[in-house]
Amino acid sequence: MNNFLILGGAGIVGSFVARMLQERGYEPTIVDLVPSPLAVDYRVMDALGLPEQAPGLLEAIDAIVLALPEDVAIQVLERYAGALASIQVIINTCSVQGPFQRRAESLFPDVPCVGINPMFSPTLDCRGRPVVVCERTASKAGDWFETLLHEQDMQVRRLSPDEHDQAMAVCQALPHAAILAFTFALSRSQCDLETIQALAPPPMRTLLSLSARILLNAPVTYWDIQKHNSAGQLQRDRLSDSLAMLDQLCGLDTPERFAEEIVAVRRQLGGYVDEYGKTCETLFNVLSPSGRND
Repeated sequence: MNNFLILGGAGIVGSFVARMLQERGYEPTIVDLVPSPLAVDYRVMDALGLPEQAPGLLEAIDAIVLALPEDVAIQVLERYAGALASIQVIINTCSVQGPFQRRAESLFPDVPCVGINPMFSPTLDCRGRPVVVCERTASKAGDWFETLLHEQDMQVRRLSPDEHDQAMAVCQALPHAAILAFTFALSRSQCDLETIQALAPPPMRTLLSLSARILLNAPVTYWDIQKHNSAGQLQRDRLSDSLAMLDQLCGLDTPERFAEEIVAVRRQLGGYVDEYGKTCETLFNVLSPSGRND
């Protein structure tokens, strides 16, 4: 693999991949609707138009990175079928792997397809953070990218597409849905935000911080996670059912049933309760200037 083309390479994730390749000595070409902030060869154009507008570019590459929203990534894959004469590997950064990987297998059955999904915003320092490498079948290309990620001190976990999407339904779709639900409820609360800001205890400050993190990023990132992961619907249903159960428990006259549910969850989480309890204490100390833990 020598000639890399990164579609969506001016975005956060595309730039993240481009920087890693540059540090390895490669000179990737970037195609995006806006100029790249990196010192690379870039073309400002629509990725869907490349087969007609720049067929020579597609013929020359042997590795392509699709750092695009899920819907667009699959459309591009379909548009490029037959145009990638020298392609040796297809890399995608989709938040949901199953649909893209299945389409890649049908269109390019002999070409390895490697999914890379960082479990953090690439605007953060990547050292020590987890990232998933996703393949239908292990390949030399997948091993190569795993090494590239390890060189950046990331913690790599390899999963199949189905394993990835099941895990992401719990790790991403569920918490994002909870934060989004809180955010939407807050916007409809009719409370004075200046008062909330002045009075908010650490749990509220934590949720406000999580809301702000989502609001500062591209909405399509969270849309893709909720929309395209079929396992996400089950997690949203469970979240809705849990709120309904809480509402039912609050209708009782005594707290015994409520306490039973709390104890049952604590028992299920086991030692992680103490571990994350300490993490929460550290977080609350950061969020509370007085150093109190409320």
